[in-house]
Amino acid sequence: MKTITFMGNILIFDNVTIMSEKAETTLEKIYLALSSSKQLSSEIIYLVNWDKVDVFVDLKQRGRVVIDGIDEQSLIIKDKESGKYTTMVLIVDENEKVSFKKILDKLHQSKSMNLELYLSIVDKYGDVTYYTISEIKMSK
Repeated sequence: MKTITFMGNILIFDNVTIMSEKAETTLEKIYLALSSSKQLSSEIIYLVNWDKVDVFVDLKQRGRVVIDGIDEQSLIIKDKESGKYTTMVLIVDENEKVSFKKILDKLHQSKSMNLELYLSIVDKYGDVTYYTISEIKMSK
């Protein structure tokens, strides 16, 4: 059984620490600034993963509830109706080489958290394409 614990602005999901959507994360600050035409501070501009921002904004515009993932290349989507975390999104730049082992590791990590895994590929124009990643066991 999966356990979820809130400690202030931190979410502990089966001993994996995730920022809570109740906390205003850097991604949320950027999203709010972009949607209201406010200026961003220079420290945010240089320190942020812009591919992650592209995916975050795209998912928010599609009406998803999105929180920061467990690392710099992932986001987690929460279902609005059930309130459960449902999906982990692995973010990759179109020119980035990704090992098969890394994808398998993410797949096993998402399965252990009872989440679906999507691969999001961000192109040079900031367009995002999503792919479902799942494991298939073939029998003889």
